[in-house]
Amino acid sequence: MACNAASHVKEDVLLIKGKEVILRYAQLPDLETLVYFANNAELKGDYVRTLLKSPSAFKKEFEANGFSSESSELFVITDLTNQILGVIGHFSTVHYSSARELGFSIFSSDSKNKGLATEAVKLLTQYLFEGLPINRIQICMPMEHKACEKVAIKAGYTKEGVARGAIFVKGCYLDTFVYSMLRDEFVQLSR
Repeated sequence: MACNAASHVKEDVLLIKGKEVILRYAQLPDLETLVYFANNAELKGDYVRTLLKSPSAFKKEFEANGFSSESSELFVITDLTNQILGVIGHFSTVHYSSARELGFSIFSSDSKNKGLATEAVKLLTQYLFEGLPINRIQICMPMEHKACEKVAIKAGYTKEGVARGAIFVKGCYLDTFVYSMLRDEFVQLSR
């Protein structure tokens, strides 16, 4: 499956442009590619939920809010030529906190281990701290997911501890590492 569904996206829909990646809202032509990746167990890897999502459910959610609401947003990660590389999003953690949690995935094995996820996390972190009155962003990952942990560390997040049995993947409850960044830490990193 080619990752070029959005090769015709207009410049004015670009959201956040980094050195190697662009984070932007999904467009209708992206949906086929996003459904393919979201439902391809082989590409999802060993640490991502294996639930499938129907194309009609994807389209319905897109038509309802463009994958963007007050409690969550999903962005497409593209390279500078607008080839889809993956997705990144944020969502509210618990109702009594303004904190956000990040989730991300790079789809193509050719695009992994090149720092693209790290750049995307840094861009979304900056976007959130500069745009929302929040004090905390966290990233959680299964303890065995070393690539995700590496991204969190390189993006400047701090390990807080372990959430026991926090996620359900492939029939098992997995313990997760919790990494976070506070607003004052972001300010220090930005200087």
